[in-house]
Amino acid sequence: MLEIDDPHDWLTQRAAAQQLHEDIGIHPETARRLLVAGLVGRPRMTSLAAFHRRDTVDAFVRQYRAQPPLPVPDRNLVLVRVGNGRVRFGATDQHRLDRLADGWRMSPTWRALCRGVLEAGGRPVGFLVTLGGFVVAGADILGAEWSGADDRPETASPLMTRFDLRPPGEWFDDWHARHLPTGRGGSALRFWALGSRPPWDRTPRERRGKVRAVR
Repeated sequence: MLEIDDPHDWLTQRAAAQQLHEDIGIHPETARRLLVAGLVGRPRMTSLAAFHRRDTVDAFVRQYRAQPPLPVPDRNLVLVRVGNGRVRFGATDQHRLDRLADGWRMSPTWRALCRGVLEAGGRPVGFLVTLGGFVVAGADILGAEWSGADDRPETASPLMTRFDLRPPGEWFDDWHARHLPTGRGGSALRFWALGSRPPWDRTPRERRGKVRAVR
């Protein structure tokens, strides 16, 4: 069994999740999933429990409270939402990317854009993975293909997509661990086209049409 140097400097996963819940309002189960994903630092594993440094948890809380406005993207972005277990701390980069690459629904038009932007000399589309609204992983998209079975194309949705991913470039540093106000529900994949409004912006668009004369 791994010994903890000073038990006052460490929190069990349950206690760390409870602290995140009390300090910044994250649901305890969501907080636990973020801890499992490694978003709040490297845990110490024992045969009985996982322990997280108290100062690392405190630093995460301070960062959440003081985070500046979200960055302005310098590339097209794909934002995906994952559930429990798809992103776990300790997995190799390649294993993590393999788990994230498949099973997404994307229109053929956006797939073509993901493939064509590199061929046109542009920056690769960024891939942001969110869990409970927090960015827990990222990648560069090198390609996107339909993931249906070639021998039974009529049974597969034309939207099912598999990405060719590589570890992200320096651009991801500005997004890692950031909280995105994506809201609940809706599609698990959203495309944020360069220069457009973010997917969570619900400001009503200005309606254009005929102006009715006032009499």
